[in-house]
Amino acid sequence: MNEPSLAIRSILKSEHASVLQLWEESVRASHDFITEKDIDHYRKLISDSLVNLDLFGVEEADQLQAFIALSNHKIQLLFVRPDAFRRGFGKCLIQFAVKEHGAWLVDVNAQNERALSFYLSLGFEVYQKFPHDSAGKPYPVWSLRLSRHLAGRKKWMGWRNMFSSLFKT
Repeated sequence: MNEPSLAIRSILKSEHASVLQLWEESVRASHDFITEKDIDHYRKLISDSLVNLDLFGVEEADQLQAFIALSNHKIQLLFVRPDAFRRGFGKCLIQFAVKEHGAWLVDVNAQNERALSFYLSLGFEVYQKFPHDSAGKPYPVWSLRLSRHLAGRKKWMGWRNMFSSLFKT
């Protein structure tokens, strides 16, 4: 699948069980560094948080292939069904999140090298590193931001500073 033009749709609350199932399948395939106990812990945290996030997904053959969760310009979750890895679903959802929702931030497990490489290839850059995740677990997390957004922000700040200095009394 090259540069897919997939239909992205909102995910309903009634579909949260399917989202959790996809999340778990993806985690088991991509996060070999976390324990079974941790998966159980994260499943509960994610289940509780889904109602507070904007969820979108893509389907193929009437099956959810990938989903993204957004909040405050940040990608909170992005997971793809393992048999759909490297087929463009994640990239399509990122492009949608950036273009339609102004997303420009994401946190990534540093040990998930495939995900880290994916985000870096899309123009994200590391700006902070943490030794533990948000649950306090000893899994390093790196915060990334979209470098194009940062460049646009710097340009805007330059213009703002120039105009404000012109109109000071």
